[in-house]
Amino acid sequence: MGLLGVFAIIAISSCDDEPDPVDMCDTTNMTYNSDIKEIFDSTCTFSGCHDMDAALTIGSLTSYDNAVAFVEFGRILGAINHEATFKPMPYPVGTSKMPQCNIDKITAWINDGTPE
Repeated sequence: MGLLGVFAIIAISSCDDEPDPVDMCDTTNMTYNSDIKEIFDSTCTFSGCHDMDAALTIGSLTSYDNAVAFVEFGRILGAINHEATFKPMPYPVGTSKMPQCNIDKITAWINDGTPE
């Protein structure tokens, strides 16, 4: 095996040591106050969307109680995953989904019973 072969083996084996981006997304023990509120605040609650002014119309995500009520409505996971028959969030249509790690964190939080 020549010098080129040695470099190829080193290059391939070094790739195995790199952390998998999926593994870098910690979804354990998600709570609204520690993890989810920050995602909602930066992605969903800006003016005109799911802020306090929207509490009576489309729903607010600015407080724990409002977020849990929104989750109980049963459409948040379909919306953030851009599933068919759901209004994709963030909106408008054609807007990219939020980062997958944020989707995974919200999903884990909901699946764990929406802890505060």
